[in-house]
Amino acid sequence: MRQKPWLRGKLVSSGAMPLLAALALAHPVSAQGVASLPPMVVHADGQKFKISGILVDRNGDQLRVREGDVATHTVLLTNDTKISTPSGLFKMDRKRRDASNLLPGLMLQVEGRGGQNGALVADEIHFSTRSMKVAQQINVGGEVVRSQVYANTDSIEAVKRRLTDSLSHVNARVTNLDNFEERYSTVVNFPTDSWSLTDGAKGVLSDMVNRTAGFKGYYIEVKGYADTTGTAEYNLQLSQRRAEAVVRYLTENKDVPLRRILNPTGFGQSTAIAANSNEMGKAMNRRATVRVLVTKGQQK
Repeated sequence: MRQKPWLRGKLVSSGAMPLLAALALAHPVSAQGVASLPPMVVHADGQKFKISGILVDRNGDQLRVREGDVATHTVLLTNDTKISTPSGLFKMDRKRRDASNLLPGLMLQVEGRGGQNGALVADEIHFSTRSMKVAQQINVGGEVVRSQVYANTDSIEAVKRRLTDSLSHVNARVTNLDNFEERYSTVVNFPTDSWSLTDGAKGVLSDMVNRTAGFKGYYIEVKGYADTTGTAEYNLQLSQRRAEAVVRYLTENKDVPLRRILNPTGFGQSTAIAANSNEMGKAMNRRATVRVLVTKGQQK
């Protein structure tokens, strides 16, 4: 039988034939004319795989990666998954990254083995710094641009509400928080125009980790905020860095597994908890909130 052009150069095992048949018959467009995801791949248990594609969404330690128009893969993170970007003069070295950089829209490469449930258990995940910045712009920066456009016709308060709602949707794409309940929450504050954790903030986070030790099926949600000093766009970036600073401390200093961290999100100067008209209120608004969420039905 003559080989189809799109299969030339690929090694096809007999076990892969049902999958290839499904790919060949799959229709790329839904009935409404909106492009749908390609068929889902089932990975053979223990078999090595290497894929490249775009991160569609993330649900805790589970990713969905689209490989062009050919296939969709379920990728699982573990404590041993190595996440990195090229670094150095000739890009020969690797810089460690954490799971908080795994945002929808990220172009990445995954190496791993098939798991018992048909997912691809990731040993290594690589992506470029440029792709990481693009994904960050998609998830955060794009909301700033849209809010500036709407500002021509809307009131400032309406823009703030839309910005907050949009960023909430970004976080909701990563995990369905309806399946979790809050077990612990805390707040850390930052100096003006800074995302460095103070000794006091580190103490608060350390206490949180000690109090929640032993929790099962948990995730940690981190949100960053800023006061009104500076422009709204700058404050959005500053709040994102504050959220990421909390994640770095938890993962690098307190050994919290990367896969337990939800997508840290900066909300800029929105959702103030105190008046920005005085220094005391501004100090309260320069913060990051941290919540420990446990899967419903799980016991400590």
